[in-house]
Amino acid sequence: MIEINLLPEEIRKKKRQAPKIDVSMATLPSLPVLNIAFVVVGAVVAIQLVLFIIGVTSGAVFNSVNGKYREILPRKQETERLKIQVDTTNKKVAAIDELMVKRFSWEKKLNALSDSMTPGVWLTELGYDEKIAGVPKPVNADPAKNKGGRAAENVSSRYLILSGAASNTGDEGTALIGRFIKSLKDDTSFYSDFSDIELGTIRREKMEDQEIMTFKITCFFKAR
Repeated sequence: MIEINLLPEEIRKKKRQAPKIDVSMATLPSLPVLNIAFVVVGAVVAIQLVLFIIGVTSGAVFNSVNGKYREILPRKQETERLKIQVDTTNKKVAAIDELMVKRFSWEKKLNALSDSMTPGVWLTELGYDEKIAGVPKPVNADPAKNKGGRAAENVSSRYLILSGAASNTGDEGTALIGRFIKSLKDDTSFYSDFSDIELGTIRREKMEDQEIMTFKITCFFKAR
């Protein structure tokens, strides 16, 4: 559309024009980019330096501890060797003590056996026997626990065997042997470790024109 302005020039309203801005004259505020870059680089360097110092310190501590461990390692090995020797020695001492106790016990038994001898009876041989046999375990009261049968357990049976002879003058040999067995049972110092004493075989023999009765007696040790 064409506009015609018929007003005089002097009274014509001048059109207001928008102010022009010269971009070249505008200035942006200066940012401290270099300062920020220096701070970031400094922080990274500081972190790296701290990590390096920590690594060096840790390595030094590890080397120190490792060196001390190597120093005490021979003493540790020597201590362990001595400990093994002490344990072995203690076991040997315990075994010796046990043997001494058993020996002392046998000495008491032999002394008690000597004191229990009756006139007309003498011993010719002493023997010891030990047998291990499997016997069924007792049946449990609860039937549910008896499944699979009755398992056997090993039981050690020990015997003291006395062989001897008795004078058979006037057919008293059997009576003398019976009195000897009673004497053994009455002597608590001898019989305390036994559960029973049984008379075995009896045989009539002659020794230098004298009639004797040879016998064998079995003394059953109590179960351990």
